[in-house]
Amino acid sequence: MRVARAIMAIVVVLSAGVLTGSATASASTQFTLVNATIQPATGTPRPASGTHATLWRNTSSATTTVQGPGSLVVGAIGDYCEGWPTLRVSVGGTPIGEVAVTSAMDYGAYQVGAPLPEGRHSVRIELINDRYTGTCDRNAHVAYARVDVAPSTDTTFSFAVIPDTQEEVLSAADTRFARRVNWLLAQRQALDLRFVTHSGDVVNYDTPDHIQYERASAALRPLEQAGVPYTLAIGNHDGQIFGPDGKPRSPAGTLLRDTAVFNRYFTADRFGQVQGRFEAGKVDNMYATYQAGGVRWLVLTLEPWPRRAAVTWAQGVVAAHPQHNVIVVTHHHLESDATIGQGAGSGSTSPQYLFDNLVRRYPNIRFVFSGHTGTAASRVDTGVNGNRVYSFLQTFHSRSTNPVRLVEIDTAADTLRTWIHAPHTNENFPTHDRRYTGLGLVR
Repeated sequence: MRVARAIMAIVVVLSAGVLTGSATASASTQFTLVNATIQPATGTPRPASGTHATLWRNTSSATTTVQGPGSLVVGAIGDYCEGWPTLRVSVGGTPIGEVAVTSAMDYGAYQVGAPLPEGRHSVRIELINDRYTGTCDRNAHVAYARVDVAPSTDTTFSFAVIPDTQEEVLSAADTRFARRVNWLLAQRQALDLRFVTHSGDVVNYDTPDHIQYERASAALRPLEQAGVPYTLAIGNHDGQIFGPDGKPRSPAGTLLRDTAVFNRYFTADRFGQVQGRFEAGKVDNMYATYQAGGVRWLVLTLEPWPRRAAVTWAQGVVAAHPQHNVIVVTHHHLESDATIGQGAGSGSTSPQYLFDNLVRRYPNIRFVFSGHTGTAASRVDTGVNGNRVYSFLQTFHSRSTNPVRLVEIDTAADTLRTWIHAPHTNENFPTHDRRYTGLGLVR
């Protein structure tokens, strides 16, 4: 709502229950506003205050205090103008997520970030993609921010593993990468989707305009806007081994570790739950944590054919998190026949070295996911502590569809079910369905 646009550029500060602007002086609100106004509510369900806070420029914000623990939920509607408004939400001064407001009538509710702990929390909501054309005006109208108390533990949830997407970023007309992400978000509630990871070769090769990275970045952005944490393993195509013509360059070993462009586009801040990295400012080797099904999870992503120092770092990470169930994601681990790879590729160590020196040594490592070669495969190994390790390959290199591996965990039953679905062609691959019992999860 661009009312007297030049005049409204003046900062409007509103304390809860005190109105400055065009609504009636008796209107109430939970928010303190900057560059925003309180207006009568127009969406449904009608908020108890009868009002909403209209954020109409990129410096507009609404601040309030909520009481935890529980999930932070924002109720909002939006005005469409060449796209829907996006809100950035911060707690205690730290951004926890972004949400696209996609309805002009229904106030939500939009869940943002991880559940809040016990205590009082300062919440700031701001509009970050203002748009005004003269014929349309993009605004957001925030009705409330509240904490929903978490229900009793739901022991069944899922995570997704995206295979090599290098064939999906070669053309602007190819929508398969974005369609996969959008499908995952559309199925988020049905799957109880908690995390998304990628087993490498996000792009095929770099070009002077970095257009393949641009396309991959845009395709993954909705995960961040929806507050779904994710990580990307780096593949051999994500370094600089392959030139703009797609042909290998040399020296391959040095160029494999040249991931400056990848790290320019994909940062720890984008992923959402990264807790540590082997090298400052790089995501080549990192780990993220989350909780689901009443247990703790750690996703460890490692560079292809990792350096021995990176493996030593990974040992320290796993050893320091004995109460987390560890998921290792690296570009090359299984071959197409489900054997563990023996070669070092263009890197430093082999998949067998990683298995012997990391995967089989720790009782809390549960899963390994990889790509690089073949189509799909799986195997089960026993670690030195008697724990079983479940390894899965998913690569496909598809030029026609967009497979994604779904992994459903039931922590109460201690079971795993995994299947592969391609949203672009609504296709399943039942040959690669697997079910396992007796996972032995750490609790």
